[in-house]
Amino acid sequence: MNILIVEDEKHLNDLLHDYVKDAYPDAVIHQVYDGLSALNRVSVEVYDLILLDVMLPHMGGFEVCKKIRESSSVPIIMLSALNDEENQIKGYNLGIDEYVTKPYSPKLVIKKIEAVLARYEHTTPEEMLKYGVIEYNLTKYKITVDQQIVELNKKEWELFTLFINNIGRMYTREDLLNLVWGFDYFGYERTVDTHIKRLRQKLGSASSYVRTVYKSGYKFEK
Repeated sequence: MNILIVEDEKHLNDLLHDYVKDAYPDAVIHQVYDGLSALNRVSVEVYDLILLDVMLPHMGGFEVCKKIRESSSVPIIMLSALNDEENQIKGYNLGIDEYVTKPYSPKLVIKKIEAVLARYEHTTPEEMLKYGVIEYNLTKYKITVDQQIVELNKKEWELFTLFINNIGRMYTREDLLNLVWGFDYFGYERTVDTHIKRLRQKLGSASSYVRTVYKSGYKFEK
């Protein structure tokens, strides 16, 4: 299970991490501290749950939620010091699953997580989505081209996830390095070209969907 914690106050982020890890020892938990980083993570990783603060640097939680909901139905629990009815209704209108007001008990948050995951347990989508000759299920890490299963390694899968979630958007090599390899990666931009080449080879008849934008970067579209 993959869980993303989006909270700018480090001590609260770490506290949530520890409680969630105690409750779900096998979970992979990612921690970010601002809205843009949250969107970057969601663009390259499939999550089973997001804990999302409202008051965040760079981009607030409501805007983050709105953008996530454009392409994903991942369960979202919103955490906020804004405890008035108007903001809670705003959150639910954007498609959140629970709204927990601060100060909160971490034990209560865990109970909310249990309840939300239980609601989704029997409704996880099994169907394959289709784009051209590609069929895929990001939750199941499955992709086929012309009904033939394609095996991607971790970086190839992250590139594909980023592209399929952002069809038509152009990314420079530096963008892809930062989003897929991480901002602390000090490798060469040609690393991107190598992985793009391998991804194209594995996509077979859909290889042309990964388009080179002359002197700029790459984008994904039919």
